[in-house]
Amino acid sequence: MLDLLIIFTLCVASWLGTAGLWACLRSTLRRFRGGPAQPCDLAMTLIKPVRGLDDMLEEGLLSIVESDPLKTLQVLIALETADDPAYPLARAFREAHPDRDISVVLTGPAGARMGKAHNMIEALPRARSRFILFCDADTRLTRGLLSDAARAFRAGVDAVYAMPYHAKSSGVGGWWFMIAFNHCFCVPAALSADWGQLRSFAGAFMGYTREALEKIGGLERFSNVIAEDLCLGLAARRAGLRQELLSEPVLVRETGTSPAEAFAHILKWSTIVLWSCPTAWLLAPLFNPVLQAAAALALAAASGRSLVLPGAALAAALGSRVSIAVIQDRALASYRIPVAAYWRILLADLGGLIFWPLSLRRTISWRGRRYLLGPGGTCAVLP
Repeated sequence: MLDLLIIFTLCVASWLGTAGLWACLRSTLRRFRGGPAQPCDLAMTLIKPVRGLDDMLEEGLLSIVESDPLKTLQVLIALETADDPAYPLARAFREAHPDRDISVVLTGPAGARMGKAHNMIEALPRARSRFILFCDADTRLTRGLLSDAARAFRAGVDAVYAMPYHAKSSGVGGWWFMIAFNHCFCVPAALSADWGQLRSFAGAFMGYTREALEKIGGLERFSNVIAEDLCLGLAARRAGLRQELLSEPVLVRETGTSPAEAFAHILKWSTIVLWSCPTAWLLAPLFNPVLQAAAALALAAASGRSLVLPGAALAAALGSRVSIAVIQDRALASYRIPVAAYWRILLADLGGLIFWPLSLRRTISWRGRRYLLGPGGTCAVLP
């Protein structure tokens, strides 16, 4: 009798989770309708920390010019040294636009600091605006994104964040990135924001007022955490600052999309989630309707119970995952993918279990450096 109760409980949980997916989609379609049509006319400083040649670095730099026709942005491209392979590209970009306020800031060796945080910290004193934007090297800006950030700052918001949406990629590894970004991380972002529980503090694109950064203790206190964006956002939340998820996603493209590279990258982030937010890591499998239904089906088969109920729950979960992914991509992204290609998502949730036990480790490698992780996402550079 106990097995029947467990099967029924798992099925109910799966149906509730499936309903939750549709609720997430509804909030997503309502929130992400694009930023204001008019160009940004608010003076802001954009800090772009760079290390190495990311796939979308050149495209991302050009998008700054395209998205800022009124030339309101002060742009600070922050690299550690002139030996960085991205330095010639950054310098050429600055020289190609002498009419704009663009500087290439050499921040020096990061030392014991996290590399990205180091570049942000050293570039910040050169920022002249009260409004500071941080944008990753592998992102592409739009007029709507900048205009929406300006609108939010004018409305008195202290911190803004854009949800990262992965660009169209080919191959198995590329699909893993698209699923991990667009159909896992992004799914609850809008609904959580609508409920006042915003936690999508993604560093791909985020902005703070100067006063907000001072109120949370400045950037230096986040120089030794592996996920500085999450820690910054949580600190701002604890300080009672007004935060907003913008109405347009920011397009990103991870460097290295072969299956091996994608696997290593997603595993790295699974480890980061474990140490930065262990509760989310622990509960993630319990909030997946596909896994719940699959577990109910396996238990029913093992105990000789009817497969009708768990089979229906699994069909509903899988069908919803694919349908929601198709609708979301076509509403938010500039690319179109044949519906039949989304069969990969049917395996993604089950395959994602591989990363759960493998993430139980304390060291990761990132951009040529090794880090030892600790509670709260703290990190120490290893020799």
